[in-house]
Amino acid sequence: MENESDDSLVTYMGFYEEERATAEAAAAELYRRHSKKMTAWCIKGFLLYRQSHEELVRQTFQKALKAAKNFSLKLPQDATAEAKTRHIKFWLYCVLKNTCIDAQRSERFEREARAEVDVEHVASVVIDPPDSEVVEPPTPRRVGLIRQFIETLPAHDQAILYNTMQYYDRCTKQTVMPKSVLDMLCTELGMTKISLRTQRSRLLERMRQYVLDNE
Repeated sequence: MENESDDSLVTYMGFYEEERATAEAAAAELYRRHSKKMTAWCIKGFLLYRQSHEELVRQTFQKALKAAKNFSLKLPQDATAEAKTRHIKFWLYCVLKNTCIDAQRSERFEREARAEVDVEHVASVVIDPPDSEVVEPPTPRRVGLIRQFIETLPAHDQAILYNTMQYYDRCTKQTVMPKSVLDMLCTELGMTKISLRTQRSRLLERMRQYVLDNE
């Protein structure tokens, strides 16, 4: 398989149902050629805590193996080998992107489910005056806007919001994170404690303005 072109490998992968061993060998060679750069792209674009970026790339090739038959039929047969390789790489990265988005979404839902403070709490913190004695439950519209705003943020900023807001105490009007958690978060995000607090404040203000503009 080492001497085969990328489009030939995809063609072999399309024989998954008839000749599984051949198809899997072709997928393994395609993985060998592209997995390192795909893993680096995944790490750069998607901050994950519980799932391995390498495993997501492996899942991508497993999905590609089963979808190769249909994809190979769409490859322009009169294109050059280089053009076909570009089509294949674009396809693989699209599958990887969707796999990463699904993984990130599942982690977000898991964080919300186990966090002491959920998105509804974030909604009240962001909009209601901090010195208000009465906290009105946020409307479904407001909660939806909060989620919409967070989903537009890069993974880096989502991590800042989700991991700091759960430690907000409305009574003291402060976010007090355990030192071990704060240190770990700063290390994972490559930030200092001051820059983390500054970015969090900016994100909360942007979120507040987004809700006020759209509510």
